[in-house]
Amino acid sequence: MELEPTASADLVVTSAPPHQTVAEVADRVALAAARLLRVGGIFVALTHNDAAGGELTDPTGQLVTSAQYADLLYLQHIVAVHVPIHCGRFHVDGTQKVSRAQHRASVHRLPAPHLRIHSDVLVFVQPHDHAARSLAPARAVIETGVIR
Repeated sequence: MELEPTASADLVVTSAPPHQTVAEVADRVALAAARLLRVGGIFVALTHNDAAGGELTDPTGQLVTSAQYADLLYLQHIVAVHVPIHCGRFHVDGTQKVSRAQHRASVHRLPAPHLRIHSDVLVFVQPHDHAARSLAPARAVIETGVIR
């Protein structure tokens, strides 16, 4: 019988681009982090909204759900702002790229383009010994012959 690697990491950090964060990928990443982390280890996922495909996607909810299914405890959601704030308003750099996107939207009567001004930092902790919990039922079956 092949055993899982021993949980030995104190910290697992990943970046989750929105176009790649479908349920299956989020599930695999969260489960891998859960298996790698020691009790009390921290899993951090960095992500952001994206509208590159013409539709606004937000992977935050899927990542939280996947991590919770992997039995990681959700600790914190930190919003990291990338633009300065002055007098209570965000000040976005008026680069050519932004100007072209705004012009294209107005010509085609589309909504104003989505500007990325923040990222999401999701923080989880491993509250359990993942390896011990996953092997305990198997050991019980071997010792007693009873499947529960």
